[in-house]
Amino acid sequence: MEWFKKGDKIGKYTVNDFIKKGAVAESYTAFGGDDKLYFLKVFDMTEISSSQLFEGKEVFEIVFCKELSEESNDNIIHYIDNGGIKKGNKEFHYLVTEYYYGQLLNQSVEKEGVFDVEDAEQITLCVLNGLMFMHAKALLHNDIRPSNIMLKELDDGMMLPTIIDLGHVSYMVMGRPNFIVGDLAPFFRAPETYRGIFTPKSDVFSVGALLYYLIFGKAPWEVDLADCGDDKNKLKTAVKEARKAELVLDTPDIHIPDFLKEILKKALSLRAINRFGSASDFFNALMEKVAPDNGEGQEEAQETGDATSETVTENASRITFKKGTGNGFDQVAGRDELKEQLRKEVIFALQNPEKAKLYQLPAVNGILLYGPPGCGKSLVAESFAEEVGFNYTILNASEFGNIYQPGVLDNLQRIFDAASLHAPFLLCLDEIEYLIPNPGSENVTKESVTMLGLMQGCADKGILLVATSNQPDQIDPFLVRPGCIDRVFFVSQPDFEARKDIFKKHLNGRPCDEIDYDELAKMSDEFVAGDITETVNEAAMTAAYMDVPISQKILVDVLKYKNPTYSTKSKIGFTR
Repeated sequence: MEWFKKGDKIGKYTVNDFIKKGAVAESYTAFGGDDKLYFLKVFDMTEISSSQLFEGKEVFEIVFCKELSEESNDNIIHYIDNGGIKKGNKEFHYLVTEYYYGQLLNQSVEKEGVFDVEDAEQITLCVLNGLMFMHAKALLHNDIRPSNIMLKELDDGMMLPTIIDLGHVSYMVMGRPNFIVGDLAPFFRAPETYRGIFTPKSDVFSVGALLYYLIFGKAPWEVDLADCGDDKNKLKTAVKEARKAELVLDTPDIHIPDFLKEILKKALSLRAINRFGSASDFFNALMEKVAPDNGEGQEEAQETGDATSETVTENASRITFKKGTGNGFDQVAGRDELKEQLRKEVIFALQNPEKAKLYQLPAVNGILLYGPPGCGKSLVAESFAEEVGFNYTILNASEFGNIYQPGVLDNLQRIFDAASLHAPFLLCLDEIEYLIPNPGSENVTKESVTMLGLMQGCADKGILLVATSNQPDQIDPFLVRPGCIDRVFFVSQPDFEARKDIFKKHLNGRPCDEIDYDELAKMSDEFVAGDITETVNEAAMTAAYMDVPISQKILVDVLKYKNPTYSTKSKIGFTR
């Protein structure tokens, strides 16, 4: 039986749903005083030994979660709060973390099947990025497996892998671990962990097993362990025996590239000495093969004139050039005023060069789309490329790095050069405030001058820059100028028609009664896409719990207590 039931108060949090039970803890969803949903993990302090407590007082998981949240990393769950309560004769400590809407990796594979190689590689790179962050703080995760990775749904529909369970995190020490090992996933554990040895290389093995699982749908060397029961020695022996067989890297249905076979062999070596030396080495090896920096493919694309699938590589991101052949602005519901502005001030001259020349219309070098997070700036940028039929790429600046970091300007030079070869080209710099941050000084930096040289004159090369930003006041003002960023457009929250479309999209495929989308759109004034997604998910959770279809009443009840994350009553950042 669960320790707490729906409606119980734990500190300022109200228990919503039970998730799972562990050896010394239980997990729930809970509403905070702000009516937002959170993950809540409650620890029974009477069941925890002193060796599992930091300085004999606090649960290690709480301490480590707080420590990891001192710096932001999108691939690690974010700490929100912690505290302690008493219930009867028992003392409980609790940890509150951000709630992520989405699916656990194992749930995704069970419901939708295995991932293709490219998606599996990208997920693995994100998990390795989270591990590198942890290892840099001298912490080991020790329990990387599919049920500990959440595919978090972003506002633009993309999925971001996040490590959500830190229950087995430890310091980098050799010898016997200070956490319970009986609940670790047998085939995701490195061989040496069965001897009590946990190191960065054992984390590497677990990520290798995760990559294998994403592609093949099961752990490497996985066999049925039902006959072992709770006998730890039998389980250990069965795993050891299974691993004597050759690792299966090819099946009648699944074939992977030779380079990936070699990477998996190295990551899953049963001898730690033969594995990648670190998560960083694993990351770099996979990154190098995913996007080899050897110019191959570029010459071929130039010779054939095909720009639909060329890849340009830099140290931290893979940049793929695509051809804008979709539905253009038709896929952007509502936003008629913004679309008309873009057609008149930017697109008309691009599509009518003779009139532009006759009327001496100045060429547009770059535009900035700015507004609150989740308002659809990236979608507008991609739809823009499809509207004009340009080749395009979207560079996520927050992942790419900024111009003050080594090598970033050189990488940008290669991207700008490649874009000019495939003109007409739309180069989208998403979240540009991360790429060219305001240096906070009146003196112009040499990096800003170099970046200006890259950005100026793009129009003459057939390149249109489209930048997006949530915080335009954080952009280097030296680079927001005529001839560089010529036009600035405010992208507000989705309008009435857009909100209707977002509700329809997220309710599609779920069991629903008749829905009045007009009423929902009226009630969600100033909501961003993420707010609407959260509304639908909460309504779906309530309906599922009640075992009824999602109804208008349930959706309206959720909307009654929700407020928009952002308000457009005053535009963020600056206006021009």
